[in-house]
Amino acid sequence: MWVKRELSYALQKSRFENRIVPIVHQPSNFEQLSWTLSLFQMIDFTGAVDDGYRALLRTWGIGYQPQ
Repeated sequence: MWVKRELSYALQKSRFENRIVPIVHQPSNFEQLSWTLSLFQMIDFTGAVDDGYRALLRTWGIGYQPQ
């Protein structure tokens, strides 16, 4: 319920345009949450965390180097 509300709110605000990046924390059927989520590039954190961070920061144009 909250994912749907938050996504609906964000989609209505122009300041969030091109800023919505869904993060997959655990395996789920995200299409049940909202068909709209499948339209966005998702960042997968279910595997190696460093890979998830790299992918997320790459979408923002930032490099990532693990410590």
